[in-house]
Amino acid sequence: MSSSTPREQHYYRLDRPQCAKDWQAWHGIRRKVFHLPRPEQDDRPGIHPLLLWRDDEPIGAIQVDDLHNAAAALRLVAIDPAHQGGGHGRVMLQRAEEFVKNLGCRKAVVYATPEAAGFYAQAGYDEEDWDDMCMGGIVQMLKKLD
Repeated sequence: MSSSTPREQHYYRLDRPQCAKDWQAWHGIRRKVFHLPRPEQDDRPGIHPLLLWRDDEPIGAIQVDDLHNAAAALRLVAIDPAHQGGGHGRVMLQRAEEFVKNLGCRKAVVYATPEAAGFYAQAGYDEEDWDDMCMGGIVQMLKKLD
């Protein structure tokens, strides 16, 4: 657990990985949290892998997918385990929502595990089925962005 909190004076930014070291950090965070093998980088239009930086350290990874229907999906939201519990997930979610708005989307949607649904509910997401193809055991959530 991180000993620092977002209330302390830290500089946060959410950026696309720029170099091999950034990509290694992005994949590493996802692997630590989700135990995923390293996939190929997805360069399709509308797919936006992003790293959350606190000061000069990458501490979070997220993928934003533009669904081209005024909505964007936030996928595989992950904070490095060494930094979990310090409010960094809320910071990343807020920055990702700003990114979504800058894409021109008015809604953010997520597939949440039942364990994570409370986190999203506290951030203003409501349970709403937005994907007819979604498998059971996943909570579909949506937030309208102002």
